[in-house]
Amino acid sequence: MSRSRPGTAPSLPPVAPEVFAAAVEGLSTRLRRRLDAAVESLAATSADAAEDGTYGIRCGEDALVTLAPGPSGTITSPDQARCTCLLSPRCLHRAAALGAAPVA
Repeated sequence: MSRSRPGTAPSLPPVAPEVFAAAVEGLSTRLRRRLDAAVESLAATSADAAEDGTYGIRCGEDALVTLAPGPSGTITSPDQARCTCLLSPRCLHRAAALGAAPVA
């Protein structure tokens, strides 16, 4: 799965490579095949920054991914990325949002 950065939304916080790798590892084979397209789709989408320091990324009508960076401003732990869909945390939305973010 690639982590290309062209068109990455500048508002996403950086993500530690091991957090993205763990999210990809948790995906089923079927979802892994769809990851590159999902990352490209989210890379063109901007996140909504909240006053509490979290970032919300809308993934269709039914899913919202929330990234909650630590004090360093970086996502360093898998629990800092959550999705509201039923498959979370092993969902395509969460992995795609982490993959669309810049590498820490």
